[in-house]
Amino acid sequence: MVRGAIDGVRPDRRATTSRRRLLQAMGGATAALASPWGLRPVLSARELLPSVDPTAAVAESAWNDLASLLQGRLLRPGDPVYPAAAVINATRYAGARPAGIAICVTPEDAAVCVRWVRQTGVPFAVRSGGHSYAGFSNSDGLIIDVKAMNDVRIDPANATVTVAGGANNADVGAALARYGVYFPGGRCPTVGVSGLTLGGGWGFSCRHLGMTCDSLIATDLVDAAGQLVAASETENPDLFWAVRGAGGGNFGVHTSFTYRAVAAGDVSVFSLAWVGGDTPAIVDALCRMQVDGPRELGLRVAIRSQSRTPLTNPAPLDVDVIGLYWGPVADLETLLAPVERTQAPDARIVATMASPTAREFLAATTPTGTYGIKTGFMRGAPTPAAIAEMLEWVARMPGVPSRAQESTIGLYCWGGAVNDVPADATAFVHRDADLLFKCEALWEPQDDPALVAANLEGLEACHAAMSPHLAGGAYQNFTDRAQDAWQHAYYGSNFERLVEVKQAWDPDALFRFPQGIPTRI
Repeated sequence: MVRGAIDGVRPDRRATTSRRRLLQAMGGATAALASPWGLRPVLSARELLPSVDPTAAVAESAWNDLASLLQGRLLRPGDPVYPAAAVINATRYAGARPAGIAICVTPEDAAVCVRWVRQTGVPFAVRSGGHSYAGFSNSDGLIIDVKAMNDVRIDPANATVTVAGGANNADVGAALARYGVYFPGGRCPTVGVSGLTLGGGWGFSCRHLGMTCDSLIATDLVDAAGQLVAASETENPDLFWAVRGAGGGNFGVHTSFTYRAVAAGDVSVFSLAWVGGDTPAIVDALCRMQVDGPRELGLRVAIRSQSRTPLTNPAPLDVDVIGLYWGPVADLETLLAPVERTQAPDARIVATMASPTAREFLAATTPTGTYGIKTGFMRGAPTPAAIAEMLEWVARMPGVPSRAQESTIGLYCWGGAVNDVPADATAFVHRDADLLFKCEALWEPQDDPALVAANLEGLEACHAAMSPHLAGGAYQNFTDRAQDAWQHAYYGSNFERLVEVKQAWDPDALFRFPQGIPTRI
């Protein structure tokens, strides 16, 4: 039986090994660091591991055969273009050095690659935007890279948008701007629409228009047999159910997506920031505005420490909020008034903009380089106790000297149209929350490994401390290799059905990775 794989080592074994090697590399520095968290530092599954060549037994002639079958290019180490093509967003997982990167320019290229890895047994990963937070779009074997397939086609008569498998949010935004239409996408320009959609797809419009996957009406993909297949409500509906929320890397290589579009004219946007002050009251007012507000309102709140003070001297905090309102700016001002009565913001932008301009205003890059992220969901606005807990933890994170803002807690709008869809209608199960909670730590390669370990340990402790205030679950598009019971956290009651779909469409588990859907429970 031929099985593809993202990595050649079991994740549980590697997590133990990586910790041991980090301690060796630091000469015991972590042990010497006084840790207030009382938890074992959580490290990446690939950090500081020796490189293993899983393709050593594959003849060079096999790689030459693959290159000859592609309409695109096969990049190998030594090719001048290879270094740029090998870059992924989550560089803490960049230790894998792909033996080949197939630049696919047609769906048939992707099919050729799938048939080739099935025949040769070379491990592989599928890459669109390359923004997997857990590095699951990297491999020591073959990368099936579809970024060159980035066409966007609009059908005004049928109000649909068809996006090739490698298009990113910037590609889509540029195309939609000319037609005055929109479908709920993400805010980060370089993120691939494929991964965004297949993991659900959060955006500022989710309360108004639903998740990105909720606007999907059809997708084309290369399945585990290397065949091009279509999935929709009427064609392969079991597969269509599964890829709306659990499709990333699990069932095939997606080559196109078709979405319902809506007309988009002027909208209202806002960005407010507070430097210190009554942080609990500000956070409470913002969350209540969102949870109790109209569906047309969507926001993201961020809480950051101002400085890197010692653990015994918690840092003061900054708060900022950015968001979108599908309505007139006068109504938005009414919604914001109670928040601003709590404390006047130190910076303020409230404006009406054309939808394409608003998209640019709301855009932000994803974390770049080395970072760790954990998530959970909240029902209702956070209680005073929950707010106090999150503020205490973000203030007490150890800090990273090279980062201006080293640790963040974020609260993202949820509910509304997201929760209109039954939890079992698609694989995306998170249909009963009002907010998404995220805690995050960032660092640079030159930072002290002991401090990095302390931040990762603090991140786990922060999430554990917040767990009593969360409704459970985790957002699969903010993938976390350290996520406990990820099967239930990501997919909840839909996991068993996902296993059945996996058995039907990929019985040999060709598409597999440490948090991939298995063929049996």
